[in-house]
Amino acid sequence: MRNFARRFAALTFIGLLSLFVVSPAFSAEAKDNSVTGFFRRLFNYPVKAVKETGGMTANTVNNVGEKVMSKTGEDLSKGEVPQAVVQPVVGAAETVGQTAAETVQIPVKAAEEDKPAESTPAQ
Repeated sequence: MRNFARRFAALTFIGLLSLFVVSPAFSAEAKDNSVTGFFRRLFNYPVKAVKETGGMTANTVNNVGEKVMSKTGEDLSKGEVPQAVVQPVVGAAETVGQTAAETVQIPVKAAEEDKPAESTPAQ
């Protein structure tokens, strides 16, 4: 009986995971509702999500460098020890807040349709 419950839970989890992966392709507004449009959105979503995650990671690393490390170094070089102690905490809190906000928006940005580039006529 225990094996049945484990198998059922595993199959349910796999089913829900697959629905989670496929659902953005259904929910994205599309001009063509064909089967090819569905699969294009289905396979482009993970790629765009990875791209957005990479951008968010780059912003986080940049913020850690700017808001935490460089500000702390500046404060220490000026001899402002109390500010040098507080600055890493403030910078880290700002970085965590921005990272959380960008992380929440990754699925939305990944599900957005790419607008085709407008071609300009040759003159």
